[in-house]
Amino acid sequence: MAKVTPAPLDLENVDAAHRPISNVNDFTTEEGGGSKEPEREQWGSTLDFILSCIGYAVGLGNILRFPYITGRNGGAAFLIPYVLMMTFAGFPVFYLELVIGQYSQVTPYLLYQRMCPLFNGLGLTMIMITFFTAIYYNISLAWSLRYMYAGIFESVPWSKCRPLNDSGNELCYDDKIGITCTYNCTINDPQSDLNATSYYDGACRTKYELQSLVDSGKVNDYRSFYCTALQNGSTLLTPAQEYNNYVLGYDPKGEIFASLGTPKWDLIVALAASWVMVFLVLIKGIKSSGKVVYFTATFPYVILIALLIIGNLQPGADRGITFYLSPKWEKLSTASIWADAASQIFFSLSVGGGGLTTLATYNKFNSNILRDTLIVVLGNCSTSLFAGFVIFPILGFISQIIGKTVEEVAASGPTLAFVSYPDALTRISGPAQLYAVLFFFMLIILGIDSQLVLVEVVITMVADRFTYFQKNARRRILAVIGVCIIMFCFGILLTTPQGPAIYNLLDTFAGGITLVIACLVELIMVMYVYGFKRFVADIHCMLGKPPSRLWVLLGYPTNIFWHACWIFITPVLLIAILGFQFSDSGDFTYQDKTYPTWAVVMGWCITGLCCVWIPLNAVVYFIRATIKKSGYRSLITPTQEWGPKDAKSRAHVGMALSSNQ
Repeated sequence: MAKVTPAPLDLENVDAAHRPISNVNDFTTEEGGGSKEPEREQWGSTLDFILSCIGYAVGLGNILRFPYITGRNGGAAFLIPYVLMMTFAGFPVFYLELVIGQYSQVTPYLLYQRMCPLFNGLGLTMIMITFFTAIYYNISLAWSLRYMYAGIFESVPWSKCRPLNDSGNELCYDDKIGITCTYNCTINDPQSDLNATSYYDGACRTKYELQSLVDSGKVNDYRSFYCTALQNGSTLLTPAQEYNNYVLGYDPKGEIFASLGTPKWDLIVALAASWVMVFLVLIKGIKSSGKVVYFTATFPYVILIALLIIGNLQPGADRGITFYLSPKWEKLSTASIWADAASQIFFSLSVGGGGLTTLATYNKFNSNILRDTLIVVLGNCSTSLFAGFVIFPILGFISQIIGKTVEEVAASGPTLAFVSYPDALTRISGPAQLYAVLFFFMLIILGIDSQLVLVEVVITMVADRFTYFQKNARRRILAVIGVCIIMFCFGILLTTPQGPAIYNLLDTFAGGITLVIACLVELIMVMYVYGFKRFVADIHCMLGKPPSRLWVLLGYPTNIFWHACWIFITPVLLIAILGFQFSDSGDFTYQDKTYPTWAVVMGWCITGLCCVWIPLNAVVYFIRATIKKSGYRSLITPTQEWGPKDAKSRAHVGMALSSNQ
């Protein structure tokens, strides 16, 4: 790796009030007096940081959400807005967040307070977004743990209907068994054939068995409940759907939030286990998590490759691939495909929540973060595209079996992970139990990477706000324990029968639109308040001259592409996305059920709770400046604490400034 040489800065056109620090002696160092901040940890190597970013960004959204969004938006046609949004929105915001994190070496809670006091609330907004996201994201780990346990100790229970006397559902129909019955609603009178069998309660029943069911009042006539259900227009359940409802305690007939229900003890245990895993990895900070990612960020690709081979060997796989690669160009004229592409990019890259900024604070001051940005963003999007070739053959296989189109199967949304894929894996020839365990183990690994960073953001905020927890390792452990316990307690709500509906609500109102708002405010603050020229000067100070001409072509450290995106293109795109999302007046639903009005209002209250800190803190700072008569310019001027924390890097910035004065 070429060495990055710091270069003298051209700061002639940078507003004096926006210079990093006017004098080298203004730095607070151990020798120069002032309060010394606790020494910050650093990554053991550059690879630790890159793998941590990949682990954070590449998560369940790449494997589960991307196929669903792609299927909903016309297959390959979706890839065009997806790549464009990655280029003009994902790349610029990702790079910006790494820059300010590495330059400041403090987490969002203190970063914006020092960078531009008027926007101090942005850091709190990011913390709130991350707090809510970490709560509902961990239930995905709990569900995956519960399923993996069932795959190991219960012999793939979602492969067959549960007995009616053991929490089974009368509407469950196992087509693997049902098609073997000689009578399946095709003749009028099973009495004419003494050997006729009909499906009921997970098996083919003879005439005599059906007679006993009639006598007991369980069925109305010799036909099975399956036939009666078809006559009445009822929706039948697959064994995988029935098992998913059983695990979650979800009633498909019930209304959303009609009652919360009682938390399920097995999900509480799984949730507790997932939080214990998070605690054990974070107990020693980045020294431990930075090594764990060597496994967690790479092993999922091994399983994906295995599933790629298995899936593409199944009948109907070509239907899925054809759908994935065949664009419906008319979709490009709809606003929703562009909004979905942007939301998928922001969701999968994990920008706007403070996680990337926090990871970058542990970097060395002159680390080549443009290189890291290119690797992580391209790796993230390549994983999504590759996952399409893994997932769509399986969807094609399912569609051929159940007689639906690939688009209909892909549009089933969040149930893909815990219904469609497990169902498909039970139908593939081979060790179904092994396939299931590996699949859910992959989901756990993908989820734990992202969860570690989400929780680390909250922990570092606590440590930055209460320096008591920074004094030694034991005190940090107390902070980790406290944060994990608090989030676990909130997460218990998601173990109730209404957990999936709560998950969907939080995902939309806490982890969706709020990220776009945070990114837009961040761009406006950095480019138009802190100052574009000032920001570019910071980048040049950190990265110095390009190591080679190749890096010049890639925009090292900045070029016209980055400038145009930061100043105009990306903010305009974000404003357009927000406009579309706010104007979308359709009903808010989950599995075709509409949320009650009060629940939607509560969702918007959660969005408000995340974002209110931005205007609230601005008002407080204005009032404070008015009372103290300190002048309003100080509200948009970096404080003396702004800049790198360690003495060497601060001295480097000071010398660069001095050489340009």
